[in-house]
Amino acid sequence: MVIKKTSLPLDSLAAHYLPADYTDTFVCEVDTTVQIAPDDVLVCFWTDFPAWVKMLFGLRNFLVRFVGLKGAEDNNLEAFEECIRTGVSYGLASIPTKNEQETVLLLTDKHLNAYLSVRIEKNGEHNKVFAITLVHYHNTLGRVYFFFVRPFHGVIMRCMLKRSVWAGFSRKPETPETDRPGGISESI
Repeated sequence: MVIKKTSLPLDSLAAHYLPADYTDTFVCEVDTTVQIAPDDVLVCFWTDFPAWVKMLFGLRNFLVRFVGLKGAEDNNLEAFEECIRTGVSYGLASIPTKNEQETVLLLTDKHLNAYLSVRIEKNGEHNKVFAITLVHYHNTLGRVYFFFVRPFHGVIMRCMLKRSVWAGFSRKPETPETDRPGGISESI
């Protein structure tokens, strides 16, 4: 599955939070009859990490304590999933807006706000799945923090989008084996 960097769709819910200090958008294309919601991809994105990403988040959570930033709450994945699906706040996470096509997750801390959105554009069996990031710095600590995060951000986003899309489209139990994602388009 090919993940490409692209521009933010103009009608994206995330566009309401522009201008931002940092933005990026990644997209992949999947041809399948399986129906999936943005919440499904976002839940997989935040609850199913590969070991190397868990290690990086663990290092991040350890280091940020020394500058007074929030780390992971209690790693209650069920509560985090409930936050995404119902909009109930959980720790530093909330869902400021969503519709059938897109869910926007907001992570708020004293140094920055990060908006992470999953958007799915459907055209018959052809699906474009977008992962959108917008970051607003509150202060110098936000700029310094993201300076160190940024080199890893794109790699992690590509990996997590690919993993989440595959898992999201493949986890539907009512889906026959032949309807799982197979026709992956490489161009936008």
